[in-house]
Amino acid sequence: MDWVIFCVLSATFSPVFANYGILSARIASDGNTQTKEYCITYDQEATLPKTLKDEDYHPLVDLSPSTLCLSPDDPAKLSGAVVEALRGNCTFLQKGLVAQEAGATSLLVVSAAKISTPDVNQSEELKIPVSLISSSDHKDIWVRGGPVSAAFYSPEQPMFDYSLIVIWCMAMITVIIGGYWSGLTGYKITKTKEKKEKRAAAADRRERTEEESESDTESEEEPVTITLPIVVVWVIMIMVMLLLLFFFYDYMVYVVITFYCLGAASGLHTCLFPILKRIMPCKRRVPANKIPFLRSRPYIFSVVLGLACIGCVVCWFVFRHESFAWILLDLLGVAFCVSVLKLIHIPNFKVCFVLLSLLFFYDIFFVFITPLFTKDGVSVMVQAATGGSGATEQIPVLLQVPHLSPSTAQVCQLPSMLGFGDMLVPGLLVGYCCSFDFKTHSRIKVYYIASCVAYGIGLILTFVALALMKTGQPALLYLVPCTVLTTLALAAARRELSDIWHAKQSVNELHRL
Repeated sequence: MDWVIFCVLSATFSPVFANYGILSARIASDGNTQTKEYCITYDQEATLPKTLKDEDYHPLVDLSPSTLCLSPDDPAKLSGAVVEALRGNCTFLQKGLVAQEAGATSLLVVSAAKISTPDVNQSEELKIPVSLISSSDHKDIWVRGGPVSAAFYSPEQPMFDYSLIVIWCMAMITVIIGGYWSGLTGYKITKTKEKKEKRAAAADRRERTEEESESDTESEEEPVTITLPIVVVWVIMIMVMLLLLFFFYDYMVYVVITFYCLGAASGLHTCLFPILKRIMPCKRRVPANKIPFLRSRPYIFSVVLGLACIGCVVCWFVFRHESFAWILLDLLGVAFCVSVLKLIHIPNFKVCFVLLSLLFFYDIFFVFITPLFTKDGVSVMVQAATGGSGATEQIPVLLQVPHLSPSTAQVCQLPSMLGFGDMLVPGLLVGYCCSFDFKTHSRIKVYYIASCVAYGIGLILTFVALALMKTGQPALLYLVPCTVLTTLALAAARRELSDIWHAKQSVNELHRL
């Protein structure tokens, strides 16, 4: 199940920022004036100031019962004011022209749906900015009932945000733990198979020993070995899924959410089961039964843990649109990625090199090249990641952390993001390096440590490029060269290039044991 989910969800997504700005509202109430900031989107033809001055504030006139498709009965009260009107019944351009004719300094359209960049058709007649604000923010502005003055601005985005440190730490933890567990699991299962083959010839094998052997491997799913044909099929599936998301986002997003929920519950159980198995004093099993999923008589605490994991996923699904949902999303995402890395086995570096190379060019093509072919010049990757400005759902296959530095992104609750693919794809290389270290009995795990350090450096380079270019980056553009070239350079320096490439050393070592 996890392998199928990974094939579907391993596309790498990058953050995107639309035409977002900030509405600063001075709200008078009971003799006091309170200043609050709200998220807006504004038309691409408008230019908002980077900073605010007192003269930028104008009275806010609420005409929200009206859609302002026709001239108001008393246009004089709109002169020199910021005008609010409801969305619908006519175009943004028509609303803007009506407000401009009445002397308004700008138009603020109240939207019950998710706010998106208003399209004014690049009209030369319209001279005032047209912006959108959510209906919930509109209600918050007027809940006190006092007069309000408003101003718009769009401050410069900070070069660095502390949320990137949080994402870096989560990604490193995922790759370090997942890679190590992958290598250790692969090595243990190989040794277990050898021992079973030797014991299979013994005629006096006890039934109890057989039952214990089965119980010990109950939670150890057989790793999925990736071959070159599977790599090709894998990449094709990823591209097909990305295109389906691009063309049929409103439907496919729920397919992705369904698969994610299944994978997240399974992944959380996979990560927590070994811990509970070690610390639980009581290891009683479910009585003999014919119930599906319980016929193998798992531990009772394993069943309770499974129900708790399902509860966590259901909790995220119910509250996924709340501001705190990113915490559950990230915890489930890390557990999912670690469990997938544990499950998938790369037999040699050649397969790993082909897989990472194909996804390297795939990432570049769908981020940088596809805007040349799409109608609106939008990246297929970015569109699939966000669903566009009008989407009400977002695919949950990424880590999210709210911006921590004062900025438009913080006001608009636009998180920093890192796709699962940016951890899973390099994590497969880290897992192979760790497995190679175990099989060669390397004491300091030199390849594993080097690949982890290279991944951390590659992620930092990604964030630097993001800050300099101020646009979403295909992280594999930096992660793949850092991890692959570091591993190959280290192998060449140790004169083990052929061994790690074909996994010859691991095979020879197993024959000697």
